[in-house]
Order: sequence, then C-alpha cells, then structure tokens
Amino acid sequence: MHSVILYFGSFNPVHKGHMAVAEWILEQGLCNEVWFVVSPQNPLKSPSELAAERHRLQMARIAVGSSPLRERMAVCDVEFTLPKPSLTLRTLDTLQAKHPSRRFALLVGTDIVGEFGRWYRSGEILDRFEVLVYPRGTEPDSVSDERFTFLKDVPTIPVVATDIRARIRRGENPADDLPPGVWEYIKENGLYGYA
Repeated sequence: MHSVILYFGSFNPVHKGHMAVAEWILEQGLCNEVWFVVSPQNPLKSPSELAAERHRLQMARIAVGSSPLRERMAVCDVEFTLPKPSLTLRTLDTLQAKHPSRRFALLVGTDIVGEFGRWYRSGEILDRFEVLVYPRGTEPDSVSDERFTFLKDVPTIPVVATDIRARIRRGENPADDLPPGVWEYIKENGLYGYA
C-alpha cells in the first residue's frame, strides 16, 4: 500500500468525477491519503483557458472539504513554489525531500498515458514511482510500457472540465456536476465567463 497517492491536475474546475476517483482509491485501501496536486501550468496545455491558480487551489480545497473522506485527503500547492511550467519529476523530488518517510505514487487518467513519453524524464518517473492509471474517456491507443498499473472497476462519472466551462459560458448551471460549494465559488468570483 502507498502512503500517499498524488492526483495531479489543473482542476479547472475540480468536479465530481475527480472526487469519485479519489474517494474510490481510498475506499479500496490503495493508500493512506490522496493529495490533489494543483498544477499552476501544465507544459502540454494552453494556459489561456485556465482560471487563476489561486482560484483552482481554493476550489480544490472546497471540494476536499465537502468529501466524507476529507480526513484522508489534502490539497497540495507545492508546484506554486516551483519554476513554471510544472515538471512532475521536479515536483516528486521536492515532495520526497520534504517527506522522506512517505511512499508516493502518481494517479493519472488514461488520456495521459499516450502523451506520457513527452513528459520531462518520463522514464525516470516510471523507474522510481508507481504510476496508477484510471479510465478517463477512451482507452489509450497503445501502451508501450508495462510499468503503468491500470486500475479496474474505477467508478467513472462522465464529467469533463472542458464541458463545464463551456456550459458556464452559455449561461447554464453545472452545479450537479460540481462538489458542494464549488459552483457558489465560481459565481462569486466570476470564473469561466460567468456573468
């Protein structure tokens, strides 16, 4: 069992799909804690659609605070103190240095597997850390590396942050797909074109 599973993401915004995966991981006993690592800037994504990092961090905190398993979850802002764009290996090294007694693993969606080879020193990440993969959207076209651990029976909620942002721009209410409190925060701060 892992001490901490790190759930990296832009969380733009965090939604019920993210929470369902994190809660399932804990319920299965795969780790002691899940940490949501909010990435200020993913080097493979355009920053133009991103809400300010402080807003995404706060929405993640609201979401975690609403979970029945919140005592075993945390929101991690370590990447806010590191150079941008965020490089996962640098983040892992920083966390390992700060918490030498913890055993870390990464959690990513299947959509990441195909592009993982483009990550900075991706082979070293796979050598040093277990990378757990949950189903997200389509299955990867090909997996050239057996070092990925594919999780089975993970509950998937068909919610995508891109769709939530589009619905907000159209004036729709996405509250049913968001953890309690997150929609209120989006409205209060006028995020994603809410007016």
